[in-house]
Amino acid sequence: MKKINELFDVKEDFKVVSIHSDSRYVGKDSVFFCVDGLSVDGHRYIEDAIFQGAKCIVYSKPIPYKHPHILYIQVNDVLDELNRVADIFYDNPSYKMSMIGITGTSGKTVVALMIYDILSQLLKMGYIGTNDIKYAGRIIQCPYTTPETIFLHRHLNEMVKNDVKGVCLEVSSHGLALKRVDGVHFNIGIFTNIYEEHLDFHGTMEHLMTSKEKLFQLLDSHGYAILNTDSVRFYMDVKDKIHSHVMTYGIKHTADIMAKNVQLFIDHSEFDLLVKDETYRVSVPVLGHFNVSNILAVVAALIVLDMPLSQIIEAIGQIKKVDGRMELLSHPYPFHVIVDYCQHVTSYRKVFQFARSVCKNGRIIGVFGAPGKRNYSKREEIGKLANEYLDQVILTAEDIRDEDINEVCQDIQKHITKPLSVIIEDRRIAIEQAIEIANKDDIILILGKGHEQFMTSTIGHEPYPGDKYIALNAIQKIYSQGEEDEI
Repeated sequence: MKKINELFDVKEDFKVVSIHSDSRYVGKDSVFFCVDGLSVDGHRYIEDAIFQGAKCIVYSKPIPYKHPHILYIQVNDVLDELNRVADIFYDNPSYKMSMIGITGTSGKTVVALMIYDILSQLLKMGYIGTNDIKYAGRIIQCPYTTPETIFLHRHLNEMVKNDVKGVCLEVSSHGLALKRVDGVHFNIGIFTNIYEEHLDFHGTMEHLMTSKEKLFQLLDSHGYAILNTDSVRFYMDVKDKIHSHVMTYGIKHTADIMAKNVQLFIDHSEFDLLVKDETYRVSVPVLGHFNVSNILAVVAALIVLDMPLSQIIEAIGQIKKVDGRMELLSHPYPFHVIVDYCQHVTSYRKVFQFARSVCKNGRIIGVFGAPGKRNYSKREEIGKLANEYLDQVILTAEDIRDEDINEVCQDIQKHITKPLSVIIEDRRIAIEQAIEIANKDDIILILGKGHEQFMTSTIGHEPYPGDKYIALNAIQKIYSQGEEDEI
């Protein structure tokens, strides 16, 4: 709780119990911020907020009627004011912990959770991102990759109360563009990569890059920007705009931390780690060149945090799998199943390339679909990619929303000319069918859902067991039955 004159330069001194930007959650003695969002303008809900107990309204547009006994504060930008006030209301939580922000088209979750897992062995850590919110033994559902300002600061404050010392926060381009982290004090900013994705929101590649750059502009002179030199365009554009320290990593282009002589295997990767003119041969349980790059980002962050290099090398050699991110499922049978979130066309290409590079004698079987009401060009692009890399394709449901599953799958299938492709609308049956037809040395790629245990439909999120659970159950059912038959 705060007094109103602690939050604003006003003479009134009444108590403020809560702050809100959604009128549905406004309560007694609260401040309501009239945020003009993408689809909803908060100014339309001023009367609702007052009816539910708001004593102060922060607004930027003309208001037709003002109630007596209600404090109205007009500002130029409500989001800017919301960030400033949220930080004060929740006692400046980001200044009391080491804040590590990770941005990029892909790799945010992997890098954030790897750093979180390694540091959690040494101190109390928090994580906020696509998978969920984690701290002090709690797991809380996160509504967005980067949550809205009030939600974010409230949970950062709870982390402080639970003695959390550091937080890994996924920072999406949407979150940056919508000013969700403008009130956060970052110590470290990490950039993974950037592809031509999310242009339905950002419009142009330049606008997307500008959004990503914002994270590094939030760093002060004591902070560290960790940049991927292999994303040449972004690196060259941002490096001279940063006021903090800079550390770089890369595989193809010169950097402070590099990976050379990379060897990829179905269950791990090996490479020479170059740090400070020293070379160390390392083996890490991650799959694909892109995850080797993610490992370098993790190494850079740990070096900045003063972890001894010997300890870092030991830690990355035993790094935990991240659920649904190039996750090789563990089972005793002579074929391989990989589950991956795989949200972008570039990610599909990289997963397919990895599978082709390690598949020596078997087939590559892809199980995937495309989300409804989203990025229609993606359907054509992943269909064409299947021609280059896959031997068999099972097209199925993936967050179909209110589109017809069969029609979405047909949109992909009409671009698949080389591998055999079939449509099995029920994702559970599609996965089971892929397991059923697997032969020795085959690689099954189950893509698009990753860790998610829901399907998005017209009525919201519907329960779904998850790709990993369904695949392992299918393996158990199919192969234990076979063993019983042999007996």
